[in-house]
Amino acid sequence: MNYRVSKLLAEKTLNTTGVETINLNVSDPISRINIRYKVTRVGYVMGCHPAGDITKIELVEGSEVLHSLTGYENQALCIYDRKVPTMVHGQHYAGNAEESEYGIDFGRFLWDTEYAFLPTRFKNPQLKVSYNSQLCDPAGTSPALEVIADLFDEKQVSPRGFLMAQEIFNSACPAENAYDYVDLPTDHSIRQMIIRAFHDGHEPWDSVKAVRLSEDNDKRVPLEWLIEEYHRVMKGQTPIVEENCIGLSDADGNVFYITPSDYYCTILATGNAVGDPPWAEMATPGGKVTLKSTAQNSFKGIARGYLPNHCVRFPFGLQNDPSDWYKVGNLGGCRLRIQGGSSGISGAVQVVLQQERLY
Repeated sequence: MNYRVSKLLAEKTLNTTGVETINLNVSDPISRINIRYKVTRVGYVMGCHPAGDITKIELVEGSEVLHSLTGYENQALCIYDRKVPTMVHGQHYAGNAEESEYGIDFGRFLWDTEYAFLPTRFKNPQLKVSYNSQLCDPAGTSPALEVIADLFDEKQVSPRGFLMAQEIFNSACPAENAYDYVDLPTDHSIRQMIIRAFHDGHEPWDSVKAVRLSEDNDKRVPLEWLIEEYHRVMKGQTPIVEENCIGLSDADGNVFYITPSDYYCTILATGNAVGDPPWAEMATPGGKVTLKSTAQNSFKGIARGYLPNHCVRFPFGLQNDPSDWYKVGNLGGCRLRIQGGSSGISGAVQVVLQQERLY
């Protein structure tokens, strides 16, 4: 068999909060690590998106960090890279499992022979998953975690390296039209950059109005965009984000968090009660939707939109061609300028880089 799937961690019931550490005790090259997380819902009210429960996913070798993203960032990177519609199961209903998926893609695609993780090149690689099971559902119980690896088995591969993803910047957003500056690392080629601009119930450009990337003290500017304009252009290149969901609506309205976060994202829902379909408020930006019905009513719906988890992606070059990625090693400096949007400092901004890490 050329490939096999191995459980690095069989489904395990967790404490309410904590850090689960998994030693990568395998010798075969790893193409992808898949992470399944679920919590049994007790209530119908959502405190945040399910990815909010996963506060950090790290792959470390001693003090060296090889992957470090929040659940929001990790999920968004997977959605963009894998071109999948969502990684949330959408059971926002008491008694059901609120399940969400995460992953580490070491290659450009599953079973990429040029890029994969070689555990034997490291002494003691460890996967660390930090979590808080009572953020999405404040009364959630029985959190559980499972970790699965896609391994090369009989197929002999000699990867040149692997894809490394890290959050390099995390800060409150600057005030409207003010600037923050981020010096990008120049030690590895950059395949793509993701900017997460978050303010609860707001689309990303409310927190970050524009970004500008400059080289060698403004000698060259390879990237400069208003975020909203960039989002509209990228609709022709980025697949739509879409997920099924179930929940409970009532006359006062219940809040639901969904993965797409652009201004026009919404939920289309049908209710169980005849003649009483739930409806969403017209303005549903920022992945936060209020659903109402004249009486309490279970619903089944579909959420559609763009920009997973408030994340805006900037790919550098042809994504399957390593020679076309952003070569920053010979630059004297590479600086990102972030301009604050209308929600200003009440929002938060993170910068994520996916880099080529060579052996």
